[in-house]
Amino acid sequence: GGIVKIAVLVSGGVDSSVALKLLKEQGYDVTAFYLKIWLEDELSYLGHCPWEEDLAYVRAVCDQLNVPLQIVSLQKEYWDQVVTYTMAEIRAGRTPNPDVICNQRIKFGMFFNHIDSSYDKVATGHYAQVVQDEQGIFHLLRAPDDIKDQTYFLSYLSQAQLARALFPIGHLPKEKVRELARSYHLPNK
Repeated sequence: GGIVKIAVLVSGGVDSSVALKLLKEQGYDVTAFYLKIWLEDELSYLGHCPWEEDLAYVRAVCDQLNVPLQIVSLQKEYWDQVVTYTMAEIRAGRTPNPDVICNQRIKFGMFFNHIDSSYDKVATGHYAQVVQDEQGIFHLLRAPDDIKDQTYFLSYLSQAQLARALFPIGHLPKEKVRELARSYHLPNK
């Protein structure tokens, strides 16, 4: 029983921001998490860190919605689990998709392990749907928005991962998400 606690992965984009707002409106106890996975320290010589801008949007959205924000650095894990794998696959003549591996091993893998079990679900702004059937099996279903559908990127998720995954905007077309962002006056609308 009790209130459902949800860890929401936010990126600074409109999709995860609308997902956060919808869950907050629905009365869930939400905490936003921003994952630092790219190796920004190695890119600092470029003078511009794209993640700083993302984080500024994330902070502004969380402030507006009065949602706590935690920043989690999984850079080493990202390097070990995603970059190394991707390079090995390319060397072997295959064409891996880093996003697929990142979702499986980082967002719904290492991050699941990082947060404690007090969070019932992990939500993201992905365009996908999860449905549980009568036998208790979780199914990943396509989003109605064919162009935005992201089920391919989530295709490696296990039953245990799907059981904890939540996609609050997965049933909406992108245009509707943009409309919601405008109506909520989100900082990144």
